[in-house]
Amino acid sequence: RGQSQTQGDPALQGGIDYAGPEGIFAGVWASNVDFNDAAETYLEVDLYAGITKPLTDKTTGTLKVVYYWYPMADYPTGANENDYLEVIGSLAHDFGGATGTLEVAWSPDYFLESGSAVELAGGLAVPLAGEFWFFDGGLTASGRVGYQWIDDNATFGTPDYVFYDIGLSAKVGVATLDVRWVDTDLSEAECFGGSNLCEGGVVATLTFL
Repeated sequence: RGQSQTQGDPALQGGIDYAGPEGIFAGVWASNVDFNDAAETYLEVDLYAGITKPLTDKTTGTLKVVYYWYPMADYPTGANENDYLEVIGSLAHDFGGATGTLEVAWSPDYFLESGSAVELAGGLAVPLAGEFWFFDGGLTASGRVGYQWIDDNATFGTPDYVFYDIGLSAKVGVATLDVRWVDTDLSEAECFGGSNLCEGGVVATLTFL
């Protein structure tokens, strides 16, 4: 949601998903992180499960639960922990040539035990070409904008904020290259006591599926 979790350094990520009958799914995903914190947190593991159902011939709804787990964190005595639970509901609608998404997420006790938190975000993806250069899977433009509310801003480290991104995705075979601009409306002074982790930047992602 617009903030770097690796001090701006690259991340290696991977996951495995199960797709069952009636739209049921579950999975696990992991990434290196670097919060530069006293707990020396360097690994995030996300455990999730949910269900996806068609609501109309062009609209699909998804409800899932995600547990964000930081198993290698070594917390000092009395320190707030990073682990938290989030419930996410989303809608995707095919407008014919473009796909719009709407997402709402709620956590009863957000990252660093910062109290309840709500995220609202919307996105749009538009295919630009069925084939592009050697990308036989086509080229797609997409963007997303959202707002994150946090109950205890002082504990989390930032005020409530806007986050957004815009970019291009191109696919060839099992590989997808995504390049986009990711940003927030937070100033350096508002970002974790004066850091550049909330500043905008170009993020390139190579995914194999």
